[in-house]
Amino acid sequence: MSDVQITDVETYLVANPWKPWVFVRLHTDAGVTGIAEATTHDKPRTIAAAIDEMSDFFIGKDPFDTEAIWLEMYRDEWFSKNVVNTTVCSAIDIACWDIKGKLLDKPVYELLGGSVHGDELRAYANGWYTDTGGEPEGFAEAAEQVVDDGYDAMKFDPFGTAWQSVPKKDVNHSVEIVRAVREAVGPDVDLLIECHGRFTAGQAVDIARKLDEFDPTWFEEPCPPDSINSLREVADKSPIPVATGERHMTKHEFYELVTRTDVDILQPDLMNTGGITEGKKIAGLAEADHVDIAPHNPQGPVAGAIYSHFCTSIPNFRIQEMFQTYDADWVEDLLVDPLEVEDGFVQMPEGPGYGIELNMDVVEEHEYTEDRVHTINLFERDWESRAMDKR
Repeated sequence: MSDVQITDVETYLVANPWKPWVFVRLHTDAGVTGIAEATTHDKPRTIAAAIDEMSDFFIGKDPFDTEAIWLEMYRDEWFSKNVVNTTVCSAIDIACWDIKGKLLDKPVYELLGGSVHGDELRAYANGWYTDTGGEPEGFAEAAEQVVDDGYDAMKFDPFGTAWQSVPKKDVNHSVEIVRAVREAVGPDVDLLIECHGRFTAGQAVDIARKLDEFDPTWFEEPCPPDSINSLREVADKSPIPVATGERHMTKHEFYELVTRTDVDILQPDLMNTGGITEGKKIAGLAEADHVDIAPHNPQGPVAGAIYSHFCTSIPNFRIQEMFQTYDADWVEDLLVDPLEVEDGFVQMPEGPGYGIELNMDVVEEHEYTEDRVHTINLFERDWESRAMDKR
C-alpha cells in the first residue's frame, strides 16, 4: 500500500462526428493524474453522472489497490452486471493503472508483465466505408484506398439495416459487396466481416457459407449477444471463424463464451467490460482454451493508446481495431502527443503510464452538446455514412 490517495475525478464529454466520447481524469494528492475513457454506445451524461454517484467507492482510496477498488465497485453496487456500472468500474481501473505507471515512471505494459509483441502492433482499419453508398463499387474503391493507406486488414458491415431473417435479394447484395472488396484488394488482405448482432442463428450460418469463398478472416457478432445458444450454433456450423464479445461484460460472461461455445476470437471492450484488471483475466481465460483476443475499439486515440499497453502484454493478442485513420481531422490533435499508426501498425506511445495526455484545448473546442451529435443507429438507413457532412 502506498501513501497516495485519489482526491477527485473529472469527466469531459466530447463530440466526434458520430458519437459522444467520455474522458476521465482521476486526481491524486501526489499531483499525478490518471487518464481513462468511459464511452459507451450512447448515454454520455448518464455515464458521467454514474461516475460522480459512485465516487465514494474510490475517492480517498489508494490507486495501487486496483483489485480491491474493482471488487467493491462491482460487488457493492448489487445490480452490477450492467454496462453503466461496468463502464464506471472500467474507467476508474484504467485511470488507476495510468497513475501507477506515472508514479513508478514505467509504461503500463511493464506493470502488466512486459511486452510480448514489441513496440508496434498490427491493426485493422474500420470506419473507412462512409462514402460507399452501400454499393459494391463504392466498397471496392474505398477498400483500395485502405490498402494504399498501409493497412493489410479491414473490417466492414456489408449488411445495411438487416435484422433477423433477411430476403435473399438483400443477402445476395451483401455477398456481392464482399466479392467486390476481395477482388479489389487481392487474396493477402484480411477481411473481417462485421454483423453487429443482426441475424438469427440459421440466417447467420447461411450467410457465412455464402461468404466462405472469399476467405474472410472472421465473422463478427453474427447474433445478438443475449443468446449464447445462438452463438454456439453459429460457431459450430460456420465455415468462417466466429469473433464476438464487444457487448459482453466481465470475466463471468466471457467464461460462458469460452466454456460453452467454440468461438475463435474474443473481443472484450476494456472501456466497458471492466478495464485493464478485468481484461487481463479475460485474456487468461481465453489463453487457457487457445482463443485469441482482438479487443473491440470503436473509439479514437485515447482508447487506442490504452489498448496498445494491454495488447502488447497478452500472449494471445491477434490484432487491434482502429478507427482513427478515418475519423475527423481534429481527432489526431486530441492528445498532446498524437497516437501514430504507420503502415497499419499502432506505434506504442512513449513515456510513463499510457504515455498520453489530453489536449484540453481540443477537448473544450469539441464539447458535447445534445444538438450537435448523436450516436449512429445501426438499423437506420445510411448509418454507415455517419452523416459526417451534417455534424
